[in-house]
Amino acid sequence: MGATARILPEERTSDPYRTAQAVVADRIRRAILSGQLAPGSRLLQAQVADEMRTSTTPVREAIRELAGEGLLDLDPHRGVVVHRPDIEELDEVYRIRKLLEPVAIAATVKGITEAQLKTADDLLNQMDDADDVTEWAILNAAFHGLLAEASRMPILRSHLVKLRNLSTLYIASQIHRHPDRVVQANAEHRAILEACKARDVRRAQEIEVAHLEHTLAIGAENLGRRPRRASRSRGAR
Repeated sequence: MGATARILPEERTSDPYRTAQAVVADRIRRAILSGQLAPGSRLLQAQVADEMRTSTTPVREAIRELAGEGLLDLDPHRGVVVHRPDIEELDEVYRIRKLLEPVAIAATVKGITEAQLKTADDLLNQMDDADDVTEWAILNAAFHGLLAEASRMPILRSHLVKLRNLSTLYIASQIHRHPDRVVQANAEHRAILEACKARDVRRAQEIEVAHLEHTLAIGAENLGRRPRRASRSRGAR
């Protein structure tokens, strides 16, 4: 649980104009959100810098960035550790998300462009065709990130980024045990997108809240606890 781990190789489509910090942060973020770097894994700055053939300065800056996103903890005794959520934290995260996500998806339904709808469609097609959970988790994050961007609510979006990251930390490491959940999630994503295309705010909110409840159930089940259910009337009204 406390072992160090290697980082995913850089994407083939890497932007040559990104800073070294952005490249390092993106690769570590992908490794965490895909479940390759499990909660509790340690990151050694020197090792990461060596693997990525860069200096420790961009690695240090990337670590600070990811700590701000809730993905890494800076432990005074163990050093840099991938954040490990517990059931109480997951309960709290999802109760807050059930309040905020319906607000965000309502704005998305009203503001999403045709180009963004097309991109979302492409992402869902890739998720349907994904061969492994690692790639699916990365595409899942991209899909939800696109919908958040389409909301044009940057303050709300910034809060949801950290909440979604905390959710993904545990879910990504457990979803491989539930291949049927991937199929169900893909169907829910498709239904959300169809509601966006139809500009149906209420329908999008209802599916979004149900999607959150189903996802939380995976984390709660694997920790041996039943999740609390927040009232839908507060989030999908």
